[in-house]
Amino acid sequence: MNITVLTLNIETPDGRLPQAKVRIPDLPLRMADLVPPMQRLCDGIVELAIQREKEKGESISCHKGCENGVCCSQLVPLSPPEAFFLRDFIQTLPPERKTQIESHFNLVKEAMDQRGLTEKIRGIEHTHEHQLLAYEYFRMGMPCPFLEGGSCSIYSIRPFACREYNIVSPSKLCNDPFKKGIRKIKIPRSMTTAMARLAAELCEMPPMLVPMALFLNWVKENERIGEKRWPSLWLFERMMTYASGTEVEGQRVE
Repeated sequence: MNITVLTLNIETPDGRLPQAKVRIPDLPLRMADLVPPMQRLCDGIVELAIQREKEKGESISCHKGCENGVCCSQLVPLSPPEAFFLRDFIQTLPPERKTQIESHFNLVKEAMDQRGLTEKIRGIEHTHEHQLLAYEYFRMGMPCPFLEGGSCSIYSIRPFACREYNIVSPSKLCNDPFKKGIRKIKIPRSMTTAMARLAAELCEMPPMLVPMALFLNWVKENERIGEKRWPSLWLFERMMTYASGTEVEGQRVE
């Protein structure tokens, strides 16, 4: 099987990322297959942004087991590739754990249905009430189904939106982030947005984000999209164009 080795030299407003090499097998890939390498790229971009803030004298308020933990009660947006990726992860879990997580998501959806939130979110592209609905969801006070003992049980594969959410304002303000003026670190390139734009190109549809609270229902309704495959090298290069705004350098085939 042919392997294409790509050399990544990526410049961001906060500096250059360490050079990286990625091995791309000559096999058709799904959108979800792009998520792991993009998680590593996201971590590098976020790390540079955090370093920028530290050089300004700021400190990050976020940490494992945060006493507030309310950021894990927010409406987390997923790009379509992430939705399929997380579905794949859940499918690998032991039956008992899989059932537990799915039950937690069902409880959240039931609470949303009772408040009419599910239907409001389905029509969000027409109403554009993103912030209002995000606050309404937050007020439900329902923690993320992946949260265990105050910590994220999927931390190593958590969504891009969670990776990019870092606060430099006092943590006491986080108990109501919509009204108390928290200060988030500015990330120069959002991987959530980049992946959503790629998915839009691939599926010939407007860019969209999937609320994580409803993602299991969404992937069931869009199974056909999740199973579509594209040439691996072309797909990765398109992703890098959206993610970094530059073309990939140094191709060679083994």
